[in-house]
Amino acid sequence: MGEILSANGIDGVVRKDVPDSVISRLPIYLQSVETFTTAGRSTVSSEALAARSGVSSSILRKDLSHLGGSGRRGVGYSCADLAATLRSFLGVDRARTVAIIGAGRLGSALADYAGFRRRGLDLIAIFDVDEAKIGTTIGTLPVSAMSDLDTWPQPIDLVVMATPASAAPAATARAVAAGVRGILNFAPTVLDVPDSVRVHQVDLASELQVLAYYSALDSVELDPVEEHKN
Repeated sequence: MGEILSANGIDGVVRKDVPDSVISRLPIYLQSVETFTTAGRSTVSSEALAARSGVSSSILRKDLSHLGGSGRRGVGYSCADLAATLRSFLGVDRARTVAIIGAGRLGSALADYAGFRRRGLDLIAIFDVDEAKIGTTIGTLPVSAMSDLDTWPQPIDLVVMATPASAAPAATARAVAAGVRGILNFAPTVLDVPDSVRVHQVDLASELQVLAYYSALDSVELDPVEEHKN
């Protein structure tokens, strides 16, 4: 099918050269391709994949060109090969181990999320410092003491930080010392980590404020801007 889309097609691609905005869309493309595959499709056009992903076909083609190559005109992309390439590029062609720190309402809700394993993510542990929560079960996992992270028998690749802001710095230091390389941070505070650890901040209030801005644009008619010449 398309030249891009063999599992080996990402050889030579320098991940650091790919813009963050592109990387943020690649998981959406992967989810869309997997949906087409589940529906029995073996190939998909850039137009259909873009529509499913909520972007224009030109943006999609440009994004996928970062992986080296393009689909074949009139044929499109091989769903199987594109999915394999995206998984390999994103690093989820093997299961990535995940732990949640914080067994409160947010952490508990995230622990029940069924999509982890479907996306190549293996949730293996939940940690908390609250003695009342330690030993309880969320989903299929027991809540472990935070101190257990230091000697956890399995390597933990990624952490979801679902603690209050006051508890996040100490929990972060412990996670970094345990070898965690990526943190998805729901705590409303900035985490201090070494350059070798990647933090992605999820600030729900800020995201809602951005939505409020665009909602206001859609609901009121803005006065035209008048240019004044000196």
